[in-house]
Amino acid sequence: MRKLNRQIDPTTFPVQFTGVNRRNWELELLKEARRVRRKEIKKIDFRGKSNRWKNAKDNLLSESLNKCAYCECYFRTVAYGDVEHYRPKSKYWWLAYSYYNYSASCQLCNQKYKKAKFPNTSASYSGPVIRRNSSDEYLLRTAGKLSVDPLDNSGITITEFKRIHKKERPLSIDPYIDNPSKYFGYKHDDRTREVLIKEKSSSKKEIAESAIDLFGLNRKELRDLRYRGLLTYRFIRDASENSIDQNRKEGAKLILETEYYSDEAEFSGMYNYFKNRKLIPFT
Repeated sequence: MRKLNRQIDPTTFPVQFTGVNRRNWELELLKEARRVRRKEIKKIDFRGKSNRWKNAKDNLLSESLNKCAYCECYFRTVAYGDVEHYRPKSKYWWLAYSYYNYSASCQLCNQKYKKAKFPNTSASYSGPVIRRNSSDEYLLRTAGKLSVDPLDNSGITITEFKRIHKKERPLSIDPYIDNPSKYFGYKHDDRTREVLIKEKSSSKKEIAESAIDLFGLNRKELRDLRYRGLLTYRFIRDASENSIDQNRKEGAKLILETEYYSDEAEFSGMYNYFKNRKLIPFT
C-alpha cells in the first residue's frame, strides 16, 4: 500500500459528485433515512444504484495508477475492479455517494475480505440526526452538508473530514489520509519463498495488523507474488551497487528508479521500504 492523492481536475472530474447533483443525492438519502425512522422500510436499499459510484471509477484508477489502492496489484488486465466504499454504505449511509469515501479496489480486497467490516478504536463518525418527524425543510437545509464537495465549498471541508477521521481512528488505513509507509514494514523469508507485510513499529501494531487482516494483505497469492518481485529486485539492486561494469551499474540504477521505486510500479510500497535498507543477501 502506498500514499494516494485525490486528482480533482474540473475539466475531467465526474460531475455527479459535485454541486447540485451531489446535493440532490444527499437529499434522496435523507428522505430514505426518514422512511427508515418511520418504519416504512427496514433499511436504505442501494440495489440498482451501483452505476452512480461506478461513474467515479476512471478518476479513481487514475489516482491509484491502475492499481488496487490496498494490495497494490494491477488488475485491469484481468478484472474490472470495484469502487470500494472505505466506510461501508450499510452503516455510513450518508457517505454512500461521497467521492472522498471511494477508492479503486480489486474484487478480492473488497468483496472477499473487507466486505462491510469497519473496525475503529473510538467514537464512530456520526451522521445527521434524522427523526420520523423531520421536516422537508430540515432535510433540504441538511442536504449538501454531509460530505466534501470536490469542486466547491458547499459541503464539509477536507480539513474537517480529516479531523473526523483522526477522531474516529479506524483500525484500517485510508491511503488518501493516512501514510501507509508509517504503518507497514515487510519481511521476506527465503525458506518459505514469501514476503509478508507486518507492522512497522509497536506503536502502529494495532492499526497495521487490523488493516492487514481487513484487506487480506497477507493472502498466499500476494505473499508469493511479492517474493517473486523481490527476487528480481535483489538481483538488479546488486548489479546497481556492485557491478564493475559502469554501464551495467547505471542501467540497473535506471531500472530500479523507473520499474521499482516509481509510484506506478506494482508493490512500489515494498520496494521503497527496502530501498534504504541493507541489500538482502541471497541464501
